[in-house]
Amino acid sequence: MRLVLVHGRDQQGKDRDELKSSWLASLEVGLSNAGLPALATSDIEFPYYGDELTRLVAEIDAPLVVDVLAKGGMANAAEGDFRYQLLEALAQASGITQAQIARRYTGIATQKGPQNWEWVHAILRTFDDTVIGAAAIDLFVRDVYVYLAYPFVQNQVNQIIRNVLTEERCVVVAHSLGTIVMYRLLRDPSCRAKVKRLITVGSPLGVNPIRKLLIPPSLANPHGVMEWFNAYDPRDVVALRPLDKSNWDISPSISNKGNVSNHTDNRHGISGYLDDAEVAKWIYDAINI
Repeated sequence: MRLVLVHGRDQQGKDRDELKSSWLASLEVGLSNAGLPALATSDIEFPYYGDELTRLVAEIDAPLVVDVLAKGGMANAAEGDFRYQLLEALAQASGITQAQIARRYTGIATQKGPQNWEWVHAILRTFDDTVIGAAAIDLFVRDVYVYLAYPFVQNQVNQIIRNVLTEERCVVVAHSLGTIVMYRLLRDPSCRAKVKRLITVGSPLGVNPIRKLLIPPSLANPHGVMEWFNAYDPRDVVALRPLDKSNWDISPSISNKGNVSNHTDNRHGISGYLDDAEVAKWIYDAINI
């Protein structure tokens, strides 16, 4: 059984083989924690799109929130609205209050919304009090928007992964932005992949503003996917919503594990998901049973 590993954002400038090795090393720890032997497959693909995504984002020249005030605002109203809504959703899910945001607000106007960039910036600054930090959240929000809003970016990133997907059955493990990429790709009618089990970890798919950019068409089980398992750490700012009936109402429903204890500094790192015993067992069983 083939295993396809799909990374998230912020992997630019890294060596593909070294990244793949680090994923597999963490998975080996998880298998050991589960009392399981090594995977019985050497057919493992690691499509690397980190440098291409960075190049495409630079080509779009979408500013970060921290740069918007200095540059006089964001020209694209839809983009500004998405940034605001996603930051609000992440802040609310993280337990950040309006009072906390207000303490970081340096403007005079009391209007709240995407046109008040002082307020949007204040939302962002509150993430400095979380383990993931404001800078990482800002980059994440920008990259998600660029991928979802620009078809040519989607097409070029998706093609890198499409190149390793065949009609041969496989197991797919996707992390962070990679879960959005895989969902988009597998929902494309031209994709002929046959996925025995899709395993998503640290996924932001359950966040409302992201869901809205994924539809139409309506949310559904991706084409060719027989089973979907999703795991997240409840302290992971990027993946605070389970993919359950309330957030991702599809049939068959997605199996969720919401008690991962991700040991990485930001609670979002891939190693803290792959070395979880239950996550590793879901991967193992999909390949070996």
